[in-house]
Amino acid sequence: MHPFQWYCKIHEQKSEEHKLNAANPFSETISERLLIAIRRDIVLGNLTPGARLRVDELSKRYGTSHIPVREALLQLAGERLVLLEAHKGAVLRPVTPKFVADIHDTRAAIESLLVRRATERITDDQIEKLAELATLHEQAASAGVDENMSEANKRFHGFISQVADNPEASYILDQGWDLVINLRIRFGLSEERIDEIVRQHWAIVDAIRARNPKLAVQTVQRHCDSARDDLLSRM
Repeated sequence: MHPFQWYCKIHEQKSEEHKLNAANPFSETISERLLIAIRRDIVLGNLTPGARLRVDELSKRYGTSHIPVREALLQLAGERLVLLEAHKGAVLRPVTPKFVADIHDTRAAIESLLVRRATERITDDQIEKLAELATLHEQAASAGVDENMSEANKRFHGFISQVADNPEASYILDQGWDLVINLRIRFGLSEERIDEIVRQHWAIVDAIRARNPKLAVQTVQRHCDSARDDLLSRM
């Protein structure tokens, strides 16, 4: 079975809750699924940095046609994982420590903006919802299931973005989310770091509950900085 076909099979087995939460269960296109599969292979080192990414070869590798491959390459170029060079086409960019640090620093700036706005806008009911999501993440962390922990983490941060109601900032943040998850899959998390993430999530909830934008921004900044530093120490 091709890696892309394997991914599609796994994707179809996602929980009913996730399907019901989606605005349109058919919204994820072949190109988007392929994008996730290629991005994962880049981070895991299954595609060689500096190598040319030929459409024909990628089509065969992932068992799909040329059109979604071209669309995925354009998206990856927008994420700076792939460089489009004259007379060479698509060339895979190395995932270096500097690249990883730059991504985390950029995400920290955007998350700080979003948490400030969320703290200013959030309702009491939304605060309780955020606390519920922090609890779900803590439970997933205690169970030690990486997939559930990643999904719970994404939902926690995604809800803050939703409350902030800045679609442009949220879009930029979403573009790099799968990359960050895949990096974590490759380099892993220690038990100490998992415990720290849980504590930091609750610190974020407490700062928002106190309706203290300055404290919320400081807490999110520490959260992002420690994620960056932990990942760099493992590369």
